[in-house]
Amino acid sequence: MTFNTKALIAIIAVNFVTIAGFGFLFPIFAVYGKAIEANATEIALSIASFSLGNLIANPIWGKASDQFGRKRLLVISLAAGAVITALNVLAVTPWALIFARFVAGLAAGSFSIAFAVAADISTPENRTRVMGTVGAGFSLGFIMGPAIGGFVAGGDPGPEAFARVCYAGAALMLIGAVITQIFLPETRPEDDGSAEGENAPQQMSRWAVLRDPVLGIIILLSLVSSIAMAKMEATFAIFADDVLSLSPFGIGLYFAAMGGIGVIGQAGAAGFLSRKIGERGMLFVSLGFLSLGMFVLATSQERVQAFIGMCTIAIGFSMITPAMSGLTSLSAPPRAQGVSLGLVQSSGSLGRVIGPAFAGVIYDMAGPPAPFYVGSVILLICLIAMGVWMRVVPPLAKPT
Repeated sequence: MTFNTKALIAIIAVNFVTIAGFGFLFPIFAVYGKAIEANATEIALSIASFSLGNLIANPIWGKASDQFGRKRLLVISLAAGAVITALNVLAVTPWALIFARFVAGLAAGSFSIAFAVAADISTPENRTRVMGTVGAGFSLGFIMGPAIGGFVAGGDPGPEAFARVCYAGAALMLIGAVITQIFLPETRPEDDGSAEGENAPQQMSRWAVLRDPVLGIIILLSLVSSIAMAKMEATFAIFADDVLSLSPFGIGLYFAAMGGIGVIGQAGAAGFLSRKIGERGMLFVSLGFLSLGMFVLATSQERVQAFIGMCTIAIGFSMITPAMSGLTSLSAPPRAQGVSLGLVQSSGSLGRVIGPAFAGVIYDMAGPPAPFYVGSVILLICLIAMGVWMRVVPPLAKPT
């Protein structure tokens, strides 16, 4: 399919409202958890349960979109997410909240379908640039979602405020469903049934995707890099309080700066870098930035160095997401875009389950810098392995 500007704008808007609706809960989630007598472990499980649900569901949503169409599945996913987010107000016990967030993760199918749409509407030459632009919608939602959620919650962190935030997040997702229904054309490549044999549209099972020498490596890199990033995200607020004496507002500014760099990098630099050094080169460079940023953050004793470390991490993260998505899309057959991109998203979700689970233990046992040192070493090992892989596996020739 040729490039479709209307579809691109629509899917960016959908990405923004999806991640912003999810981010609405961040400012009040821990406070509400304490209000319903959840302990720290139960609050952490509530956060991780969303990623666990997303891990299970992403390949299913992606494969279904390959079979039944992107638009239909996006509308269903957003509408279901709106209903489930509104019903979160009924979660008045810790385990009910954990279950509610798990079900919300199951419904969050737009994460994988969005990148499949980007693959459908782009060409091999501009694939990574489009993937980066789509990813910028996520980054912008990451910035604005918590800010809007905090405004909606107001100064009262009680159940009433939690209900307002849930309803506002649900409304935003419904807006996304309406935008999708009205403005997004169906982008899935059609099979007219006339192709046979070698010319028939290729489909891949999940196991075939995992065994592919390119796709399998990307999925593994997505898992490992997500574990390292999740360790940082889970412990930075504690590190900032213990070591840097930052206020919650200051911590928010650090994350906002990361999100701003992510928007600029994904929307502006991804296409340029993919043309200059290719998607594999982008992956290699991004791992270097991520490892270096983690090390700078681990050795920080004052705010300026920590800010430099966070910005370095943000630069690496702004490159790694479009590079992975672009390389995945270029490696997968047209009728396997959804399942392949869904598996990449699921591996990232698994990393966001594993990373926080161990980050707190490492922090308590080895001290505040330890999770960042571990993350830096993990990413350095990935960097070395990526260098070896680039020498062994020939570069992917972009189709013309």
